[in-house]
This record gives sequence, structure tokens and C-alpha cells, in this order.
Amino acid sequence: MNAYLFVSKIRVQTALAYRFNVISTILVQCLIMYAMSCFWTAAYDGAETVSGVSQRDMITYTTISVIMGNLLTMGVQDRIARSVRSGSVALDLLKPMNIYGIYLAEDLGDCAAALLQKAVPLLLVGTVMFGFPAPASVVHFLFFLLSFAVGYLINWLLAALLGLCAFKTLKLGPLANVKGFIMKLLSGSIFPLWFFPVGFRNVLELLPFMYIYQLPLGIYIGQYTMEEIAFHTGLQLFWCAVLWLLFDVLQKKMAAAVLIQGG
Repeated sequence: MNAYLFVSKIRVQTALAYRFNVISTILVQCLIMYAMSCFWTAAYDGAETVSGVSQRDMITYTTISVIMGNLLTMGVQDRIARSVRSGSVALDLLKPMNIYGIYLAEDLGDCAAALLQKAVPLLLVGTVMFGFPAPASVVHFLFFLLSFAVGYLINWLLAALLGLCAFKTLKLGPLANVKGFIMKLLSGSIFPLWFFPVGFRNVLELLPFMYIYQLPLGIYIGQYTMEEIAFHTGLQLFWCAVLWLLFDVLQKKMAAAVLIQGG
């Protein structure tokens, strides 16, 4: 465990060294935040609520979604693809530390750095522009933190599963773009799922994508009742377990094939 913590610490220190990248990212994210707030202001057109959600809640939803987007950036899929292309994957698999544990520690380190470098400044900017994006209650905020943590694991596992495709394709290419598009459309990071048709929304609620953004954000603004929070959190944990088992089986098969063939 100390070794993985050290890896995370190195990632934090590395991220802190690139100040220009941080500043430029914050500026771009502030523009996105402002543009989305203007969109929802125009979409509501003076209406108090739409689908049971007020305009103020949607501004809060957008602000927290932008902040979450900076915390949920994963590098595991690119790291796996690079190691496969370079041929170093065979040596990585022979290391005493689990290589995927290292990748997870690196991404957690990046998340910690993003929390300090990007999330806090974006929260301050959002507060100045729109007012403080307060959660529905302290209880909702605690459930939000739990849901965000599980959603982070789901997002990481989906990225890692995509990275495993590199063992067969060598290059992820369009697969990464398709995954990014699906995530933005179906996870609720841009448009909440309660604006979708009921039948389509019911199908999406059975898939893992909404449990990355939609569920934590819906909990944060108080869109879900406690019964709905308990139900959806159970489904979120179910998907996390399913994806973990799927990843464990596939990575073992890929590792066995690599070690037998010699990379």
C-alpha cells in the first residue's frame, strides 16, 4: 500500500509542476461553465421549473458537473495502449507490483492534484458568477460523496476495459472517441437524463453510465428521494462489482496470452 501511495504522491507532484496547463484548463472550463449556464437560462425562458427541476438547481448541476469532469479524467486507457504498442507490457506484468494497481494509483494522484488545482478555483469562480452551488442538505452532500467515489471506480473500470482492447487492436483510435461521446451523452454530464423520453430514460437507468455523473449530481441538488437514492446506489454498487469482475477476468486472459506469446 505504501508503494501505491508513493506513486500517487509522485503524480500529484508532477501535476503541480505544469502551471500553464492548469491555468489554461481553468480558463476553458470557466468558459464552458458560463456557456452552459447561458444555455439553461435561455432554455428555461423564465419558467420556474422544468421536469421538476428549477433553473437555480440546473445552474448548480452545471457547476458541479464541470468540476466533476476535471476530477474524473482517466489516463489508464492511454497508459495501457502505450505499453502494448511499445512492447513493455510483458515486463510490466512481471513486476512485483500489480501494474493496474499502479495505474489506479496514478489516476488517483491526478484526481487529488485536480482537486487542488482545478476543482477549488472552479468552485470559487462559479460562486462569484452564479452564487455558491450549495447541496440540498448535509445528508445529500454525504450521499453525493459516496456516490461520486463509486462513480469514480465505475468510470475508471470502463476506461481500463477500453484500454484492454489495445491488446487486440494495438491502437484504440476511434474507440476512445466513441467512448467519450457515449459518456457525455448517456452519463448526464451535459444533459440530465430526466429531460429524455421516459422509455429511453428507463433503459439508460439500467446501464452503468448514468451512475458516473447523473446519480451523484441528482443527489447533490436533491432531485432524488431517499428511497430512490438507496435503490440507485444499490444499482451503482452492482455495476461497480460487475465491471470489476469483468475487468479481472479479461486482464488475466490478456496477461496469460502476452506472457505465453512473449509480448
